[in-house]
Amino acid sequence: MAAQPIDPKHANVVYHDWEAASYDGKWSISFDSRCIDYAVGRFHKAVPEWDGRPYARVLEIGAGTGFFLLNLAQAGVVAEAHATDISPRMVEVCVRNGRSLGIAVHGRVADAEALPYDAGTFDLVVGHAVAHHLPDLDAAFRGIRRVLKPGGRLVIAGEPTLFGDALANQVKRAARLSVHAAAAVLGSERVLAPRRRHLTVADRDAAALEAHVDQHIFLPRELERVAAGAGLCDVVTMTEELTANWFGWANRTVGALVRPELLPRRWPAVAYRTWRTLFAFDDAVARRVVPKGLFYNCILTGTAPGPP
Repeated sequence: MAAQPIDPKHANVVYHDWEAASYDGKWSISFDSRCIDYAVGRFHKAVPEWDGRPYARVLEIGAGTGFFLLNLAQAGVVAEAHATDISPRMVEVCVRNGRSLGIAVHGRVADAEALPYDAGTFDLVVGHAVAHHLPDLDAAFRGIRRVLKPGGRLVIAGEPTLFGDALANQVKRAARLSVHAAAAVLGSERVLAPRRRHLTVADRDAAALEAHVDQHIFLPRELERVAAGAGLCDVVTMTEELTANWFGWANRTVGALVRPELLPRRWPAVAYRTWRTLFAFDDAVARRVVPKGLFYNCILTGTAPGPP
């Protein structure tokens, strides 16, 4: 008997509910100057004309634990913060993270394809690493267009590109092979981190859904086409992170596989400085000679028609 197909929305709810408590640690999410600078840097790249004044009402779709929304709020981009996610526990963590920062977040559990807001509600809609999780992109972008005020802005960042992701997968593969080669020579017990034991069946089932939460991977022009087809104007994409992304994924892969005591105590700080140096190189040099589609992260922006 053929296995029943897994509903992608159900997979996203169960997996992200399971991940919510540990998500910030897993992805090195913080709400300090490091991540504030990163979030506002992505926003300013999409909206270089931003004059520093906050947008009155801002919605993040697929907000997760609030990385993008809350760091933008701390940078002065957001006045009134609203967050939706299909995962109830992600919304809970987002609201709690906001409270710890003194930011009131109006959180709602909601499907991005059916946003529960009146037309023309928001001055700005943002998202980070969300579009590739949405089964019906056309419906989601039409909904975003509907809830934006005339002249309102959309900014989505952190979307992996087709070719950038393929290159990153090769980097991750090489890093895994290198670690396992070292383990074969030096001994697995000396090199590899011990596996987590005593996982419940529910834990294992939820973890297995990670393979089913991503629904798309884009060429930048494909994302532009979806946004324009939903009625957004002045749609533009830009890409970033080439060598910085390779280093980041290699570092993350090695860090997940090896025994923690093998990495120097100062390694996180050194790794972050290295990533920043490579990011600057990508932005200043690589983007001038490397095709746009080979970079890993895509940023999209557009506006709702009509005067603001």
